[in-house]
Amino acid sequence: MNINGRRIDSDGVFWGLLLMAAGVAMLLQRFGVVDLWRTRDFWPLIIVVIGVSKLVRRRSVWSGLWMITVGAWLQAVTLHLYGLTYESSWPLLLVVLGRRNDRPDCR
Repeated sequence: MNINGRRIDSDGVFWGLLLMAAGVAMLLQRFGVVDLWRTRDFWPLIIVVIGVSKLVRRRSVWSGLWMITVGAWLQAVTLHLYGLTYESSWPLLLVVLGRRNDRPDCR
């Protein structure tokens, strides 16, 4: 809570900081300090960051974990870690999806 007794919107703070970081990165690219095109292989980290945001809110934990998993898979495929490609590794994603739906409903 802040001084006035209102709750701080942590989701708004997170997205505000994320947008500010993106703006600073683009400004640094404009000044020639950073080359963002060299980091284009790391675009799946955006999905991971969104998943972490959902995980922190704790209202949508499973969707946050799912987005982190998909982002990590996409990052591994984009960087060709362990020789993974989209064609050879999509069954791995189906296994993760199947494990998620295999749990009994806990309502």
